[in-house]
Amino acid sequence: MKAPQTDWEKIRGNYPGLSGQTYLDTGSMGLMARSTVEAANAEHERLVQEGSTRGIHWMMEGLAQIAGEVAMHIGGDVAGTVLFQSFTAGLARIAPLLKHRPKVLLVGGDYPTLHGPFQWNGFEVVMLQPEADGSIPLARLEEAVKRERPQLVGISHVQWGTGHTIDLHVFGDLCRQYGAWSVVDITQSWCCVPIDLRSTPIDIIGGSGYKWPLAGFGNGFFHLGPEVRSELAEGKGFDPVKALAEGHLDPVAHVRLRDGLKRHAAIGAEVVWARVQELTAHAVQRLDAAGVRILNGSNARDRAGILIIEGGKERQALLKAANIPVQLRGAGLRLGIHFYNTEAEVERLVEVLR
Repeated sequence: MKAPQTDWEKIRGNYPGLSGQTYLDTGSMGLMARSTVEAANAEHERLVQEGSTRGIHWMMEGLAQIAGEVAMHIGGDVAGTVLFQSFTAGLARIAPLLKHRPKVLLVGGDYPTLHGPFQWNGFEVVMLQPEADGSIPLARLEEAVKRERPQLVGISHVQWGTGHTIDLHVFGDLCRQYGAWSVVDITQSWCCVPIDLRSTPIDIIGGSGYKWPLAGFGNGFFHLGPEVRSELAEGKGFDPVKALAEGHLDPVAHVRLRDGLKRHAAIGAEVVWARVQELTAHAVQRLDAAGVRILNGSNARDRAGILIIEGGKERQALLKAANIPVQLRGAGLRLGIHFYNTEAEVERLVEVLR
């Protein structure tokens, strides 16, 4: 039986922010759906009416339930999943627990808050610089790991300034081959590129929900693999996940995350990914035909939903005047294309750039 077609126009109708603009800036912040905001408002109202009764629900079981839903979404273990305000907040808490592994390999130009917690906590940091085109060949990464022998290797799944995407499975295997823990930021790939930890050997993975999950600010997570949890528990004398889960998170922010993940799951991770691939391929073809130089993203093998095109402040201002928000990133302008975009929006982008 033929699978039913996805009704993208119906899905787009749940995103009021798409009206009146060509939104190509999901790499900065994804648009929230109307139903996401409604779910948040409903939870706000319950907190208004119920006060501590509702608050205790969230402290005792509500947030743990959402952590379980996040774990299911990424194919991880509930026991290894902990919610945070953001990736940044999570890594700042986790990094001090990793100091018994004092040497870390990072990638130059990667997101600053992936670097900061290691630099601030006195780790020995080795920096691998990307190629001139922004790519990070895994063969070069392996050479650096083999030469430097770090105990940790931190990297973003998708680079924020170039859109370069690594193969998580190959990366995880590489780290394990040399006895290093892999630490991955999936903020620029979560709910864009399919991720399943059941088949991808990543030791520590985390992300924020305000970009591709379309969940607004104030929500994120980390997942610690079983070997990480075991080693930390033995060395510290306590369950690291339980310790990291201490504190008070905003339940409304995580209700938004829950709604975003449910929608992504309902559409289907592979369906979303196929849609993003289709739209980015169309954009590459049309931009090439129009003579617009693509600095990063021409190669389908190492791109996700981000393209970097040539341009500076003047071209950004031109697009802004046409209600097409994009950001200066890397050496040019970053386009963030998600499932709610359309071929017609790509055509409009190209027409303005002409």
